[in-house]
Amino acid sequence: MSEVFNFDNGNNRFEVRLRRDDNDGYSVIIKDHEDNEKEITVTAKVLGTGQFQFTLDNIIYKCSVAKDGDLRFIHLDGADYELRRIAELEEEDFEETIDEGSLSSPMPGRIVKLLVKVGDEVKKSEDLLVVEAMKMENKIVSPFEGTITEIFYSEGDQIEANVPLMEIQQSETSEES
Repeated sequence: MSEVFNFDNGNNRFEVRLRRDDNDGYSVIIKDHEDNEKEITVTAKVLGTGQFQFTLDNIIYKCSVAKDGDLRFIHLDGADYELRRIAELEEEDFEETIDEGSLSSPMPGRIVKLLVKVGDEVKKSEDLLVVEAMKMENKIVSPFEGTITEIFYSEGDQIEANVPLMEIQQSETSEES
């Protein structure tokens, strides 16, 4: 899998190529506006939906990643970064990982809209709720077909990163797929 992003920090613009290897590592090639390249290799671990831990130069970092279409919002070491995907060479990475039917928040924010209620049957990729984070609205979608069994927050609630938002009981037909 390989994706290409643009990153502009206000002073410089960079092209960032992210390539995932078979061991949960990522090779990152950064090219500046003068076509100078630097390749770094990081080992990453998915901690939860939108939560990653990676090692770079023997230093462990944790970051939150939220996506909105081709945008990626990264919160790292108290700073916020925005990357815009400009090319996708294979299937998109950063898919939300779900543990035992529990959906977690990608980053701190506020629930601005609940689109389902307990007992609702949902389809895979159906919008479940909207979280506002860093002045952007992020839709949380169902990872599979199932039934909403519990909702832990209400509209207007402030949430922390990586907290369970709701639980979905996966349908048997979805499990067979």
